[in-house]
Amino acid sequence: MIILGIDPGLANTGWGIVETRGSVCRARAYGCVTTKASMPIAQRLGMIFNQISDAIERYGPTQLAIEKVFFGENVRSAVATAQARGAAIVACAQAGLEVGEYTPMQIKQAVVGTGAADKRQVIYMVRNVLALDHDPRPDHCADALAAAVCHANLMRTKSLTRDHAAVQMLEQEEAQARLDKAVARQITAAATAAHTARGERDRNVARHVRQSRRSTS
Repeated sequence: MIILGIDPGLANTGWGIVETRGSVCRARAYGCVTTKASMPIAQRLGMIFNQISDAIERYGPTQLAIEKVFFGENVRSAVATAQARGAAIVACAQAGLEVGEYTPMQIKQAVVGTGAADKRQVIYMVRNVLALDHDPRPDHCADALAAAVCHANLMRTKSLTRDHAAVQMLEQEEAQARLDKAVARQITAAATAAHTARGERDRNVARHVRQSRRSTS
């Protein structure tokens, strides 16, 4: 599975490509779309759309993992991030990618093991999980790769859960089949015993009748 992780931002949109094989995750590429505040908003969003589209075309991901926007005190900044995020999602939607959305806390929890992890911890874990020989820079790239790793972990967990449920269902079906066979054997044995008893009773009645006839003749 090839996953595109995105850390959206109007000034800097980080992206990272992660490929998974079983429980192993490896980074294939990463980069950052940088736009200047002096540029018209339409041009900035167009750059994000185009460069994300180029990455999709080049590396062929099928899944998208992207950070959700947190509307805190700085609403203006959140709106700008939401615009950049929208441009990136449209590029992914046009390419038919399945979308996974995660909060920064969810990503940190999945990658580091705690939602309170700082930047250094995230970068350290991303480097180790992906077996990189360097820290991914800028930080936006590390965050994008972390989002992809988070998505990979979630997909693997869901797959294991489905497999476990399938095994349990199969075991239940096999147990039911064994029970059905046992009941069928019991029914057959009971029917055979009843048939045998009925035959013995009929023979006894016939014998009694013959004896009665002999005694009266």
